[in-house]
Amino acid sequence: MSFDKSIMTIISTASQLDVNGNASQTFEQAYVERTPAFPPVTDTIVWIQHIDWADVRKRCRGGVNNVGLVVAVIGEKLYDLGSFLAKV
Repeated sequence: MSFDKSIMTIISTASQLDVNGNASQTFEQAYVERTPAFPPVTDTIVWIQHIDWADVRKRCRGGVNNVGLVVAVIGEKLYDLGSFLAKV
């Protein structure tokens, strides 16, 4: 099988670099436009203060209870398996 060079796509960075090899102004502007800035710290603090901690506590308690039930059931099944293997 031969390789056909006419179907190759050439990717060039020539438009992004100026004569000295530095990034052009338009490339830097495009980078700034597509890169969002970090939100201010005060916004983050306000967001944390507005969390309903009672709801978070209730959900965490429910999740821990579910994990406890799963561990109890797995332990019971493992005990049953051990007792079955001891009889065999």
